[in-house]
Amino acid sequence: MAGQVPGGQKTPPNINSLAAQGIQGAGLGAAAGMAYTPSQVGVAGTSASVNPTSVAGSNVNATNVAGSNINPANYNVTGSNVNPALNNVSGTNVAGSNIAAQQIGQQALTPQVQAQMMRNTSMTPYMNPYITDVIKANETDILRGANMGLDMLGAQAQAAGGFGGSRHGVAMGEMGRGVAQQLAQSSAGLRQAGFQNAQAMAGQDIANNFQSQMANQAGSQFDINTNMQGQLANQGAGLQASQANQQNAIQAGLANQQNALQAAGMNQSAGMQGQLANQQNALQAQGMNQQYGMQGALANQGNALQAGLANQSAGMQAGLANQGNALQAGGMNQQYNMQGQLANQAAGQQDIQNQLQASLANQNAGLQANQLRLGAANQLGQTANLGFNMGQTVNNNLAMQGAQQQAMQQALMQAAEAQFRGYTGQGANTLGYVNQALGQTPNVGTVSSQERKQNGIFDYLTAMTNSYTGGT
Repeated sequence: MAGQVPGGQKTPPNINSLAAQGIQGAGLGAAAGMAYTPSQVGVAGTSASVNPTSVAGSNVNATNVAGSNINPANYNVTGSNVNPALNNVSGTNVAGSNIAAQQIGQQALTPQVQAQMMRNTSMTPYMNPYITDVIKANETDILRGANMGLDMLGAQAQAAGGFGGSRHGVAMGEMGRGVAQQLAQSSAGLRQAGFQNAQAMAGQDIANNFQSQMANQAGSQFDINTNMQGQLANQGAGLQASQANQQNAIQAGLANQQNALQAAGMNQSAGMQGQLANQQNALQAQGMNQQYGMQGALANQGNALQAGLANQSAGMQAGLANQGNALQAGGMNQQYNMQGQLANQAAGQQDIQNQLQASLANQNAGLQANQLRLGAANQLGQTANLGFNMGQTVNNNLAMQGAQQQAMQQALMQAAEAQFRGYTGQGANTLGYVNQALGQTPNVGTVSSQERKQNGIFDYLTAMTNSYTGGT
């Protein structure tokens, strides 16, 4: 966490401490994922048993019936058929939901480093703006010393009686040649020194530009690494989404298969019950039709014979009716008992299937929770490691930048010191040239006098001095 500094400002967080906290969090997350135990889902109760209801047949007491003709055709009974197709049950299909992983866009690419060249760099901004004044001041000092030497040379020639002679002219020419050579050499040296200083400063700027481009390229490479981490994260998310989709498809297929099996079983049970009911109705209808036909024949015969026989026949019919009711009640009780046992068996199978699905759901939930926790801990550890590497890279860059700045400042101070010493020592260096000029003494001998004056080197040097000094 960021701390407080004087002035109420917050210090930026240390990336190394943040990376350590991320690694610690990743370890705690991994330990929590390994120790995770999914909660179990219990089956919500069991199906209730079905107890069949017993049906008891009622006894029929025979009554004396006066003989009358009975038409059996009026008492024909037609059994109703049960269509089992109306009781078909269709299983419901369950479709698994797909999970789409979110993609991360690609970052910018690394810029190219363009190195500058000295031949394409202008030296004008780096030249000393006062170099012309320095050169003129140097030339003024040299010409002033030359004038002093010429005056002394003229005085010596005049004292020797050879002023204006050929030896005097040769001596003045040699002095003028030396002065002109000194002017050219000193001006060329000052200009060369200024150009070399400008070239050195331009080379330093080129090196600084190259170092900044290298730093920018390193930053762009860090962006590329971040982009690669994003692509790896997208790939992991795609794999997890594919696994989730595959798991959903498997569960949906199992649910559809179970629904189809249950629907087929229920349709088969309903069809068997419908066939049994149709068969029972047909048997009951045939028995009743046969019974009513026999009763009609017996009644007609009893009416023809005597009422006593009719009463006896009625008693026998009542007994047969009681026996038939007892048989029908027993058959119906047996049928209901069988249906109740089949319903209890189907409910038990449904309870077993529910418990199996609950166990599979608990197992899948535990595995998915453990995988998600381990994946989150791994990703947090990778992020913390990336932050630690970033902190090391920043520290190394700061140390390298400090060393480069120190070297640049040291080089600038040394160059300034050398330039200052050269400028301050230039006056002392020129004294040697003046002393050398003053120490040259011409040989005094026989000279020839001339009627008219001719311009010599002294006249040209005087004119040159006036041009540089402005005639003052």
